[in-house]
Amino acid sequence: MLLSTGVAPAAAVARADESPTWTIVPSSPTGPKGRKQFDYELNTKEAITDWISVSNLGDKPISVDLYATDAFTAADGGFALLPRSAKPDGVGAWVKLPKARTTLPVGKRSDMPFTVTVPADAAPGDHIGGIIASITEQQVNEKGQRVDVERRVAARIYLRVAGPLHPVAAITAVEVDYENPIIPVPGGRMAVTYRVANQGNVRLSGTVRVGVDGPLGMRLAGGDAITVDELLPGSELRLKQEFSSVFPAGRLNTRVDFNPATNRETLPSVSGAAGTTAVPWLILALLVVILGLVVYRILLLRARRRPAPTFLDEAGPTPVPAP
Repeated sequence: MLLSTGVAPAAAVARADESPTWTIVPSSPTGPKGRKQFDYELNTKEAITDWISVSNLGDKPISVDLYATDAFTAADGGFALLPRSAKPDGVGAWVKLPKARTTLPVGKRSDMPFTVTVPADAAPGDHIGGIIASITEQQVNEKGQRVDVERRVAARIYLRVAGPLHPVAAITAVEVDYENPIIPVPGGRMAVTYRVANQGNVRLSGTVRVGVDGPLGMRLAGGDAITVDELLPGSELRLKQEFSSVFPAGRLNTRVDFNPATNRETLPSVSGAAGTTAVPWLILALLVVILGLVVYRILLLRARRRPAPTFLDEAGPTPVPAP
């Protein structure tokens, strides 16, 4: 069984009990020059040659596997690369490395060239991936089983294929969960779950803000802006925001606003909305009781002010006066 650990970004150092320790970074024929990632803008059928550098910073020799793959946005919003078992079909498939493994003595570095060739049918827009340096070790899991664990670090690749760019952001699947309290003050708990989607061909970043309004636009709750550092094309990020004291004012309207941007421009904001009804039952019951008391009081006062009825004796024979 092969398990993969998370992928560290470029220039990161992989550690496990301080040894082995290694890095992979963008490089040149004479060694690294401070680049943090690979950034390219190429046409279809165009190729480029570049360099990577793998260093052994540990206290024993290591053998490191080298391969390229595609990137995606993880559920928590982080940058992630496909597992080794998944076959890339983007930039990871366009990279050709000189070898699949390198062995490094203690304290040594290996600089090696690689090529990226954009196919003729490559879609315009951003294609993101990484070149991975990994070491697989045997470990014992919680069940006492021996498993192979792959630890990976990577140098990121951001490649933009020339052609029409279509940045498209969207807020999808806004859901509201509200716990209506018996005592309406200070209010009930509300959870807002929503998805921020990149439906275009350019990577996005931006900020998201959630607000809850009551009748007549009265603001009942609002959260701090959430920063989306990077949302890759075709990815969707699921986010959740909670508010602890939302007054049950009747119709509660929730709005999610995303202010997206590319690496070159700010885009128009996009929004999503959902609503729920929250009745302040205790207050409503008190109002009904008060209204009933008022009506009863009015009827009682009217009854007291009404004049008492006059009762006449039944008519008898009319007396005849004496002559």
